[in-house]
Amino acid sequence: MTAGPAVGSAVGSATPLRHAPTDPANPTGGTAQPSLLLRTAFALMSSTVASAALGFVFWLVAARWFPPERVGWAAAAISSMALLAGLAQLNLTSLFARFLPTAGTRSRRLILAGYAASAAMAVLLTAGFLGLGLLSGVLGSQPVEVLAFVAAVVASAIFFIQDGVLAALRRPGLVPVKNVLASAGKLALLPLLAGTAAGYGLLLAWTVPMLVTMLAVNWWILTRLAPAQRRTASTPRPTSREVFSFASAEYVNGTINNTLAFLPPVLVVNLLGPVPSAYFHLPWVIGVAGTTVLWNVVTSFVVQASSDDGGRMRAHIDRAVLLVALVAGLAMLTLVAAATPLLGLLGSDYAAHGAGALRLVGLSLPFTGVVLLYAAFAMMEKRMWRMVLVQAFGAVICLGGTVLGLPRFGIAAPALALLVGQAVTAAVLVPGLVRRYRATAVDPGSGTAGGRLEAEVTGA
Repeated sequence: MTAGPAVGSAVGSATPLRHAPTDPANPTGGTAQPSLLLRTAFALMSSTVASAALGFVFWLVAARWFPPERVGWAAAAISSMALLAGLAQLNLTSLFARFLPTAGTRSRRLILAGYAASAAMAVLLTAGFLGLGLLSGVLGSQPVEVLAFVAAVVASAIFFIQDGVLAALRRPGLVPVKNVLASAGKLALLPLLAGTAAGYGLLLAWTVPMLVTMLAVNWWILTRLAPAQRRTASTPRPTSREVFSFASAEYVNGTINNTLAFLPPVLVVNLLGPVPSAYFHLPWVIGVAGTTVLWNVVTSFVVQASSDDGGRMRAHIDRAVLLVALVAGLAMLTLVAAATPLLGLLGSDYAAHGAGALRLVGLSLPFTGVVLLYAAFAMMEKRMWRMVLVQAFGAVICLGGTVLGLPRFGIAAPALALLVGQAVTAAVLVPGLVRRYRATAVDPGSGTAGGRLEAEVTGA
């Protein structure tokens, strides 16, 4: 499971930057750019961690206030919403991060066009899922329910996209503020809506704060941040061809990522029912959050290395490898050792049924780190379509194993399939990674930091 722009959305929205946004105040890079990138990376990682922690508390409280059947249904509905929103956001977070800083007078127009395209895609995708009966397990047939769900998908997609907009407009510090406020609002509403008719309290508590936060942040973006960008931006505008080429590759990557992150919970509720879904949801969400943190660690330093022209590529990669190993290793040990007491906070049934899945998810994180390091090299070499093949390979193993394994292994099947898929993918990628690493020897006379790498590496 590699992390795309919306992968962290089940617990919060932390959007990794796949390419370095150019600072209009410093378009050529220099010493200011690494500082901006590090601030951005820290903001995104802190947003992931804080949102994940608050998300855990949300489901902890939900397990105390609601029966497992209602928790499982709400978890499946939220996962379905996140899947549709992740597909509908068109990977615009990465596109905005790459092109919005140089959009100049077209900044607000580009933002609004992105929102409109995402909203239209959200409506079309939700209608398609409804027509195919893919939401029958989580959504009734009443028009009010359907319209409310569509509106929630649209709001979720725009909420995800805002992270990329804020980062591109050089306000990354607002990303964790936005996401933490929304998560805190969910917790505040949860006990107030516990007695809501038809049991919609969980879903309302999840979506209403997100909607309010999204509207408030958009007002700030469109009335303050975008106009300021218009007054100060002076760098060349991106061409339509550049935007389309970038968006197409990124959208395919994002589609695979979001499907892999959010489809398994939907499969669980449809094939096993709402109670197993309740026990499965939190272990899977914790895995998604861990993957997102790893992605932010990798990209923060790889983007810095890609923008560095001092021949320090090897040092940057060494730093990224060390941090990935540290984060993945500690996360794995923590989840394997503490799975039972951690899930026991929700209740003994959650620990009894979900601890095995959480341990398997934890064991997959080091292999996920290897896959993400490969993605880092693919970005530096501008070979994103190769990464599409890698992600598709792992997704086929994971999703295929999930469908085949659920009847036999229960909720452990998706976690086991994820572990096998990531382990096999990592094993295939290791030889190429070793070659790439050896090709990054420091050569102060090589010009740009990435030039020597791309010239020397020809393997997979």
